[in-house]
Amino acid sequence: EEKARYEGEYKDGQRHGVGKFVYPNKDVYEGEFSENKMHGEGTYTYNSTAKGGSPDIYSGGFVDGKKSGEGRYEFGADQSMFVGTWENGEMTTGQWELKGAGVYSGNFKLSRPFGEGKFDFTSGLSQAGSYNVKPLAEGEEPEAAEEGAPELPPNVTWNGNNIVAF
Repeated sequence: EEKARYEGEYKDGQRHGVGKFVYPNKDVYEGEFSENKMHGEGTYTYNSTAKGGSPDIYSGGFVDGKKSGEGRYEFGADQSMFVGTWENGEMTTGQWELKGAGVYSGNFKLSRPFGEGKFDFTSGLSQAGSYNVKPLAEGEEPEAAEEGAPELPPNVTWNGNNIVAF
């Protein structure tokens, strides 16, 4: 059975200062701690051995154990990345860089594009628009989160303005 491992600085018996924490699931956090929590600048690498691919990696700010401030999240599966501002563990504004395709810049909700934004494609074309909540089909019930469960990300659809090429 795997146990958690910590190498680093302590204060009053708690992880405090700079250190490296290896979780039982083999996720690794290297960076600053305050009172046993990730706090300050650090890098969190998600274990990918189950998926057999490259790991997802977040590097940036943390407040009270959650992603906060400026940061970047690299998706190992497709090498796309979120670069922007995080609040309470979720990205709120920034860019989603799609490797070889282009960049989406705009707002996010629960770390998914939401609201006003713009795609700039590698072809040089760009399209502004917004991600809006998908209207429900007639008789369709909205998907409800179970009581006490975290909020579900919105089910969105892209409404793009006309693409203008010159």
